[in-house]
Amino acid sequence: MKSTTFAALALMTASAMAGAGGRTMNGVSEQVHVETAGGRAIVRLAVENHSKQPVYVPKAVYEDDELIAPVFDIREAGTDRQIEYIGRKVKRGPITKDDYVQVKPGAKKTNSIDITSSYDFLAGEHTYKLTFPGSIVTDLAQLDVPTRLPVMPVSFVFRK
Repeated sequence: MKSTTFAALALMTASAMAGAGGRTMNGVSEQVHVETAGGRAIVRLAVENHSKQPVYVPKAVYEDDELIAPVFDIREAGTDRQIEYIGRKVKRGPITKDDYVQVKPGAKKTNSIDITSSYDFLAGEHTYKLTFPGSIVTDLAQLDVPTRLPVMPVSFVFRK
């Protein structure tokens, strides 16, 4: 597994969720889709950079194939019950520029993450809503100033 931290992801997630004080950036978009087949739930992420400057996204989300922290908020659609993260948690020091990967102008970065065993999905077939606090960093010298990317929540049906 690639080296990244729970603390880093928690900070990136908290920073991205920090509501009205955050910035948004034109020319960069992030999409999330969930595919369920064969008893698996796979999150497919994509960030497209149509701006004129490079941007940086978390390696843990865009290069790893399994989660090491509760990056996604997943809720059962009918009750809004939060689905508990039960996956691995990796702890280490604060985030650094090495925890990010560059997306050059005109480029697209994608990744797929199997979340099947990372969340305590309910038995039987249920509809879920997955929310992801998308964000990028535009300056590696200012990691504590992420730029928010509004990502629409996605619904999916999954049978455990």
